[in-house]
Amino acid sequence: SFLSITDDSLTSKTSLFFIISNEGNQNLHVSQANLWLYFKLLPSALEKGSRRKVTVKVYSQEPGVGSKWNLVEKRVDLKRSGWHTFPLTDAVQMVFSQGDRRQNLDVRCEGCEKMGVVPILVNSADESHRPFLVVQARVADNKHRIRKRGLECDGSNSLCCRQQFYIDFRLIGWNDWIIAPSGYFGNYCEGNCPAYMAGVPGSASSFHTAVVNQYRMRGMSPGSMNSCCIPTKLSTMSMLYFDDEYNIVKRDVPNMIVEECGCA
Repeated sequence: SFLSITDDSLTSKTSLFFIISNEGNQNLHVSQANLWLYFKLLPSALEKGSRRKVTVKVYSQEPGVGSKWNLVEKRVDLKRSGWHTFPLTDAVQMVFSQGDRRQNLDVRCEGCEKMGVVPILVNSADESHRPFLVVQARVADNKHRIRKRGLECDGSNSLCCRQQFYIDFRLIGWNDWIIAPSGYFGNYCEGNCPAYMAGVPGSASSFHTAVVNQYRMRGMSPGSMNSCCIPTKLSTMSMLYFDDEYNIVKRDVPNMIVEECGCA
């Protein structure tokens, strides 16, 4: 799953912290975490089009008061203003392992002032370029999860069921504008809908469908339409992407994931 991230406040010109939401799941395993920073190039005496090389140091604090700071260092080669990422998987994993949800960071840039480079950290007039922390995680243990409704496709029958299906944005050419996630299990519905199945409230897409199919089972069909297998429950997914003006947008997109299937 992709977690929605909010940065609640910044304590200085180089320090910031993120409060990481977990969307109701308490037992999560962090598989990847990246800090996104925007670097703006100022007018410079350097030759036009020349590359500006700086060293960016991102310090992350371990959980607990007065705990130590760990360093992620990266050499950034800039030709134009733009976004750059810094891996923080280990840091966020440590925060989660302690049951915490706050990630403290401190960003330093060596050579930025000399090269006319400004990392955008605090600028209320430039919200579209504020820092982002993107965390990808999954439920650590879902062995005991029981689906209340709908069948899971397992190849053992041909009845209406939910088929797991992974959608990779790279394969459809959308990875050039979608930042995260890189893909997700969107799933789909397939299978047959015999009258007895479509007439059961728990298997039908709605109570209305169940009632209508009770008529069909008794030969009193109000029409000649056959039942079909469709999604009966869909869920929202958080996405981070570039809009037409190259601003980063975080949006919770509804009806992206098929959770359950039934007959209509």
